[in-house]
Amino acid sequence: MIGLAACGASTDVHSSRADPIDGSTVSSSDPTDTTEPTTDTTGADNGTLDWGTCDDPSAEDPSLECATMEVPLDYDAPSGDKIDLALIRVPASEGGSDAVLYNPGGPGGSGFEYIAVGGTSIAFGLNLVSQNLVGFDPRGVDRSGGLRCVSDEFQDQHLYVDDTPDTPEEQVLKDESENGFADACKEKYGDTLRFYSTENTARDMDAIRNALGLEQISFIGISYGTYLGAVYASMFPDGVRAMVLDSAFEPNGDTAQQEFETQLVGFEGAFNNWAEWCQDNPVCDFRADDVGARWDALEQKLDDAPITSSDGRIANNATVERATVAALYSESQWPVLGQALASAEGGDPTGILAIADDYNGRQPDGTFNTLFQSFPIIQCASGIAATPPEDAEALAATLRAEAPRFGKDITGEDVLAESDQCNKLVGHPEQVEISYAGDGPIVVVGGTNDPATPIRWAQKMVVELGPNARLVTYTGEGHGQLLVSSCVTDIEAAVLTELALPESNTVCEPNPAVAKPDWWDALPVPDGMSDIVTLPALAAVLGADPTQVFSEMRTTSLSANDAVDAYTAALGEAGFRQFDAPSSLPVDDTAQGAYSDYANKTMVVIALGPRAFNDKELQVAKTEVPPGTTVVWLVAVDI
Repeated sequence: MIGLAACGASTDVHSSRADPIDGSTVSSSDPTDTTEPTTDTTGADNGTLDWGTCDDPSAEDPSLECATMEVPLDYDAPSGDKIDLALIRVPASEGGSDAVLYNPGGPGGSGFEYIAVGGTSIAFGLNLVSQNLVGFDPRGVDRSGGLRCVSDEFQDQHLYVDDTPDTPEEQVLKDESENGFADACKEKYGDTLRFYSTENTARDMDAIRNALGLEQISFIGISYGTYLGAVYASMFPDGVRAMVLDSAFEPNGDTAQQEFETQLVGFEGAFNNWAEWCQDNPVCDFRADDVGARWDALEQKLDDAPITSSDGRIANNATVERATVAALYSESQWPVLGQALASAEGGDPTGILAIADDYNGRQPDGTFNTLFQSFPIIQCASGIAATPPEDAEALAATLRAEAPRFGKDITGEDVLAESDQCNKLVGHPEQVEISYAGDGPIVVVGGTNDPATPIRWAQKMVVELGPNARLVTYTGEGHGQLLVSSCVTDIEAAVLTELALPESNTVCEPNPAVAKPDWWDALPVPDGMSDIVTLPALAAVLGADPTQVFSEMRTTSLSANDAVDAYTAALGEAGFRQFDAPSSLPVDDTAQGAYSDYANKTMVVIALGPRAFNDKELQVAKTEVPPGTTVVWLVAVDI
């Protein structure tokens, strides 16, 4: 099944849906007690964070600052065992002490990583000139006492387990994946697993607020991060300055059937939208008269006979499904999915493995972040895992009917598996009731075509958050609209910077495609350049979203530097002059030039040589670029 799958993050491979603290003292307090604590969370003294230079390899931008702070493992035993939280910030460009905390979802997503890689873009896009943008790894995630119950080797071996085993070997892997993880967690962490809840992460957020020396904080939460934000607002209403809750997830009060069917039906609909788009679209390499039937045939083919990649990894039907689900989170990934599926059909699984691996937190070297392991623990400790239905077999039959593609193999045993796993890990704590009585404005965003967090949850959440919350409905495809929809981003910026709420029932349409400049077709093409090529995976990595920028790509056998020199000469003859511009790609074997005719024509030429595709972020596009080839990306600049 699909699983929570928030933030484009992974589901739990150890269930049918989807640095450790050893020797911790176990408190005798009741983990289901959701009585509101005082706002003194005893996490750190007021204003005591010591910000300094980041030494984390993800934080390459020298303007970023990092800090750590200590919080109690158990807030009912504040003098007991502690967790060090890892924080990172984009300092306010115009100064200021106010802070906007950020969580990307999951549960288990790294807020540190997102801000390290994209924080400056987020701060710029939201105009946070007088506010510090702060990311943190929640407790149990990566740098903040990341939970690691099993080894990377165990995860890699059980990453794409066939839910319908056809051989004794496949059955063994399935049995190990269902039992090995929970057993290892209990053996390693014992009863301390219950402390990794959304409720305690909300307490950590208030400890961060206190350590920043602030009476109130603002917050951006994406996907599961919206639930975390709503829990914080419910527990600490006076601590909220403003909130953006984008792609809302609100499981409180859902029936057992709703808990299972909401995402299954959402992804089923998103798949159908992708298939309709792909059917006759020349950009889609998987087009067919019946795209769904072609996909079904590929999934069955890899179920019957898994294929092997060049590095010896096996890809099967589970890999196809995981890659497909991952790509359905964003419309920009649709052509990438088509290309990867077509390649897999031809015997090369590199593309589907790359998409699925990224979704699952697997690095190219076979190591993993902690998302896979923290996800089910946080989910269970928070009481937001699926509850067992009265009739599991009847529910499984309903799900198979409602989601004939992604739910076709669900059994009653599968329906009970997540609940069984939670029983092993922490039991079934109560969820925090969402109810907000504060004055800080909150924007809740829901998408009518969001497969991971369908709009029903946003509509429910905005009612629970009361009169100072507003719903914004996005009518396009995909999950998470920050910096994707200019309409949504402008609204989110307004509430964070000006405390301004939108009108009730505000609707945002998708951005239109950027028009080709009227002078573009007259640009010179240097010798040795190919015709225009379509490279969807590379375009997605580079951010060549046609609703954000007009651009085209060509290929050449020239080196990256020689390709840029060739354009410099050709454009110079056409009246363009080169000007200095900061490099936008900190990747080896790249070159860049910026050009203008000092009237209305401005463009950037970025060349990526063959070695550039060894970069971790660009490896997903390596298979679509012939060996020894340089790609030249031509970008129109709107001035």
